[in-house]
Amino acid sequence: MKKGMLRRAGLVTSFLALIAIVALPALAKTPKSKRPTVAIIRAEWCSACQKLEPTMMELKSQYGDRIDFVILDVSDEEKAAESAAVARKLGLSKFFDENKQKTSSVLVLSASRKIVFQTMQNFDRDAYVKAFDEALAKG
Repeated sequence: MKKGMLRRAGLVTSFLALIAIVALPALAKTPKSKRPTVAIIRAEWCSACQKLEPTMMELKSQYGDRIDFVILDVSDEEKAAESAAVARKLGLSKFFDENKQKTSSVLVLSASRKIVFQTMQNFDRDAYVKAFDEALAKG
């Protein structure tokens, strides 16, 4: 029984480290009030998320030095709970709570935390470029 608990604790710790590495590094560089944020609700089993991922990865490499990207994974209950905690920490709880069952949802916030763009199952790269540029322009 102790070994099982230790294994689960190790898995949780590994998952938390993964979240810190993947979802939060850009936020540590600059205070959240200084940069726009893109929040994406995704799940491993979501085909729309898989279709959207290459576009978002490309845009993250293009805009990642100016915009914070946050992945809120809802693939299972454990990941959803961790994503809820991340959303709470970043002031995205309302978005997460309203959209956690709507995978491939994307929210673009200006640096002043105003909603610039919100969509779901949208694969139009140009729409994201326009929203990201608008968020940057609003400061």
